[in-house]
Amino acid sequence: MSQETNKDTMPKVPQGYIDLVERRYNLKVIDSHYVLVDTQFQKYNMMLDVKFNEDMLVKFKEKYSHTNAQNHVAWEFREKTESIRFFAEIGNNIILLWDTLVED
Repeated sequence: MSQETNKDTMPKVPQGYIDLVERRYNLKVIDSHYVLVDTQFQKYNMMLDVKFNEDMLVKFKEKYSHTNAQNHVAWEFREKTESIRFFAEIGNNIILLWDTLVED
């Protein structure tokens, strides 16, 4: 699902969203923007490239290593940056996915 684009021309993810997820999940957002997925209807998906803390990374791999999509969120591991790139039509679906890693 890798979609390399000129991120300077892509709409930006709101900084408040980035601040929220970095604080809530103790992770680092390396890159974020919207990716055009349907030119006819001008439909965009959110893309977040993140570095999890060690605990979140272990939980994520334990729970989701068998697939590359869940709950309307797709992802790919990025060896070059040692990060995970998430794609979702609705950004809150990414938050809901990550919540499954922190629930007790």
